[in-house]
Amino acid sequence: MSGSNSSSPDLSPLERELHGFIVEELVTDDAAASIGAEDDLIKSGIVDSLGVMQLVDYCESQYGIRIGEVDLVPDNFRTVRQLADFVDRKQAR
Repeated sequence: MSGSNSSSPDLSPLERELHGFIVEELVTDDAAASIGAEDDLIKSGIVDSLGVMQLVDYCESQYGIRIGEVDLVPDNFRTVRQLADFVDRKQAR
């Protein structure tokens, strides 16, 4: 993971944590570190239905939020930034 710091200087701390999880758990190739905050994770195939479930489990355990069926929409999981915004909204409730 030598290049991961150089690719994410514009990420918030929450976005960095989520990016790290995605890189470590959902992506298997070396291009993972180049994923940006606005890259479409669904369209690129990084996040599929199993990936969404892994993200749900991670976010619920890591951030103490509850993600219900109504929250399982693509826009909440499409990019690192959208996922971070979603987590922020859930924590604010």
